[in-house]
Amino acid sequence: MYILRATLCFLTLSSIAGSVAAQAPPPEPPPLWDAVLGASFVGTSGNSDTTTIGADFQAHRRWPVWHLESTASAVRTTEHSRRTAERYLGALRAKRDLNSIVSFTMGERAERDRLAGIDVRSILDAGLSYALVRDPTFTLDGVTSLAWNHESVDLGPNLDDPTAVLQLMSKNVFSPTADASARFTFYPDLRTSSAYRSEAEVAVQATINARFALKVGYLWRYSNAPVPGFVKNDSTATASIVVRWKSATAAPTP
Repeated sequence: MYILRATLCFLTLSSIAGSVAAQAPPPEPPPLWDAVLGASFVGTSGNSDTTTIGADFQAHRRWPVWHLESTASAVRTTEHSRRTAERYLGALRAKRDLNSIVSFTMGERAERDRLAGIDVRSILDAGLSYALVRDPTFTLDGVTSLAWNHESVDLGPNLDDPTAVLQLMSKNVFSPTADASARFTFYPDLRTSSAYRSEAEVAVQATINARFALKVGYLWRYSNAPVPGFVKNDSTATASIVVRWKSATAAPTP
């Protein structure tokens, strides 16, 4: 039920945003490379003494048929100098175009999620990605991959299971200064059917000037078989200032 609701929500938001985005002027062609670094901070003192630090990073490099994407994020909260929550995530994905729609893709994703009792989780996958929609201001991509999942947890045995990665990603350009992205990922466990996981993420970004932008995001994570002592649902909302760099050269075409 959670998976069905999240999928329907993703498709509805993407179709509505795509209709709105179709009225916006076409964006510039993608650059040869680009990078985005975001940071957020919340601190209190007096009656409470808490500190929350967040950071995220994205980078792309484009060749005629190869594309490389890397992402990283971190969230850490302390209360009276005692660490109460932390999550670190890093991912690397490479794609090679096979034709105008289908690409071969492989990726590695590693995370430490103390919010969910995960010491280390590593997912290595390989499969196909699909350019499902390619309008000037709206894109929709899909990924279907087979993967191997390794988990080291606080309580219980470590896991090494075959799994899969089923993903939908969209990007909507509302104007030259505003865009939104959405992602829904489903991780079925091919050994234990009840141990599936899913994630849904939405981010909206508005340009302040040529270098800086304001970004607001929401991440929802669901594990049907969580680590003992932890709940199934987990969510994180962020607001951050981001710094952007990009090449003055457009990406080459095949």
